[in-house]
Amino acid sequence: MPRIFLSAGEPSGVAIGATLMRTLKRRGDASFAGLGGPAMIEEGLRVIYDPARTAAMWLWGNLRRIPAHRRALRACEADWERERPDVVVTIDYQAFHLFVGTHARKMGIPVVHCVGSQFWARRYYTLEPTRRAYSHVLLIHEFEKAYYDKARIPSTFIGHPLFEGLRPPDPLVVAGLDALPRPRLGLLPGSRHSEISGCLPVMLDAARRLSPRPSLVVSAGRPESRAFIERHLEGLDARVVDFSTAEVLASSDLALITSGSASMEAVYYGCPAVVLYRLSPLSYFFAKPHITCAIAQPNLVAGRTIVPEFLLPTRSGRAVAAAAQRLLDDASLRDAQRREFAAIRERLLRGRKPSEMAADVVLDYARAQGGSGAR
Repeated sequence: MPRIFLSAGEPSGVAIGATLMRTLKRRGDASFAGLGGPAMIEEGLRVIYDPARTAAMWLWGNLRRIPAHRRALRACEADWERERPDVVVTIDYQAFHLFVGTHARKMGIPVVHCVGSQFWARRYYTLEPTRRAYSHVLLIHEFEKAYYDKARIPSTFIGHPLFEGLRPPDPLVVAGLDALPRPRLGLLPGSRHSEISGCLPVMLDAARRLSPRPSLVVSAGRPESRAFIERHLEGLDARVVDFSTAEVLASSDLALITSGSASMEAVYYGCPAVVLYRLSPLSYFFAKPHITCAIAQPNLVAGRTIVPEFLLPTRSGRAVAAAAQRLLDDASLRDAQRREFAAIRERLLRGRKPSEMAADVVLDYARAQGGSGAR
């Protein structure tokens, strides 16, 4: 029976991990340990450390998480010493998983990473760390394969795994949101507190600049985020819903979305969107010169700009509001986005499921270490 160690540090990664675990269990018995959230625990993950303590993004957020990263890494190494896994599977969240992968490979454990490091978008400064950390990388964007082949990093294009775990919107929740006056503006400020505290003020500033003033439908990705969100909504016509990204997108005329996997959920549910990310001025100063590609995943997949995107160092929502106003005022622009989204869905939903292709790679490495399991 293969022993598989998985690590996912945020909700989108947990969803990918849970889907992969279900696929692996269909192939035969396997034991799972690692870092992950409720969906992975339901599939049988033995948790060794709470990954929510490590989640962060960009320079300052990651610097503040260094102590938590070190504690989580020590927990991983201790678990590997007690019960050596046949393979380590890391999912997204490069800031932490580059260290996890490097330490695992020093111990002779192969590492399969899902959601490839975008070293090609950062002037290649993460190329060598990526090569050291991962035995094999599972890619969600087809164009990335050429970069990994050129860098001689073993990789497999599997497609975007997010779509496998998405569900239809709950019609009762959607009906309740549809009762709100139009236009309705969905706000998806992210799942990490650092994202919400940075991006929500920008979204609200943008919403206050729109005319007519829209009804706001805000997704709280974590229950503990709800109180923080509600404090910032005083005086606004807003509804906050927990764990309801599908319903928010299904009921909104337009969504403002923090850059990340939620932008691909807008693609899946066909909701026009504006994508943004706010950095601290310090992070913006260091990061901006090294970012050489789009920050919105739909734009990466399409290979061109199909949704407006903004990387911001301040709380001003002026530019975001201008883009949102154009979309709200012109139905043809919203329809054009929907057509682009439909083309992406058609392309990504063709062929084998990403979790099936990922399971092939994971089990190949597990078997090479002595783990068994049907392919």
